[in-house]
Amino acid sequence: MSTDAREKARQLAAKQAKNNTAASSRRWIQLTVLLVVAALVAVFAFVFYQNQNSKIPNSGPVPASANQYGGIVLTKDGIVKNASSEQTRNLEALGTSTVSINPTLNGTPDATAHALPLGMQNAEESAKNGQAVRVTVFQDFNCIHCREFEERYGEEIQKLVEDGTITLEVRNLIFLDRVSPTQYSSRTANAAYAVANQVSTTQYLNFQRELFTYQGKKDLTNQEIADIASKYGADISSDLNENKWRPLVDVLNTESVNNGIAGTPTVFVDGDQYTGSDFSAFLKQKIDAKKK
Repeated sequence: MSTDAREKARQLAAKQAKNNTAASSRRWIQLTVLLVVAALVAVFAFVFYQNQNSKIPNSGPVPASANQYGGIVLTKDGIVKNASSEQTRNLEALGTSTVSINPTLNGTPDATAHALPLGMQNAEESAKNGQAVRVTVFQDFNCIHCREFEERYGEEIQKLVEDGTITLEVRNLIFLDRVSPTQYSSRTANAAYAVANQVSTTQYLNFQRELFTYQGKKDLTNQEIADIASKYGADISSDLNENKWRPLVDVLNTESVNNGIAGTPTVFVDGDQYTGSDFSAFLKQKIDAKKK
């Protein structure tokens, strides 16, 4: 190879190396910019939701779909409406929580718990009330054990509600807001009231089941939650963005803690708390006992 040819080859190699270095630098710059943007988006989201949460008033209305204790009651004939004896609830009237919260407790009774949460008949009263067996579930949409309970028993419970064998009351708590920068538990609890105001028992339970499938995967945005709700016949965007039912969400959570609910899911059937490992058997026993 001639000297000129070798020099041209050297120059070409040098130019290619320079181009490769420049391309590599551009890629690093682009990656850095993307990471910075992602970090800024996360910060802005955190600040936004923190600001939203700080604006929640202490007092607010009780939705048509809830009783005064914040429970959504589902029957074969639909979701019970306008059952609350109070039009509004005020957080300040409840005082300070007296029970420590353990979101992973999975329904184990707390030593300081009251005999029963508010608005619930005891076992003796329930046995004589002539009504369908009542199942009350304290849950959190961001709770892994609640998702597991829904996955294992949700369809069974829904069938029994739809055929009139049981009445289901759902009280959505927000213990796990502490680990969510978007207050996911509060936002989904707010959404549950908005959906229950508009749909049937079956539609609500299907909405709840789908919502639980996202637990542990991501905090859905308000729009994503609203999109899921729309699949089941509810338009809830304004209620979500205005935090319409968040005051009651806060009241329900504090009142539940003050009355001994220390973990989720906590489940009662006709006044007796479920603490075993086979809810189907526990529920069947209660149903059979009421038929006698």
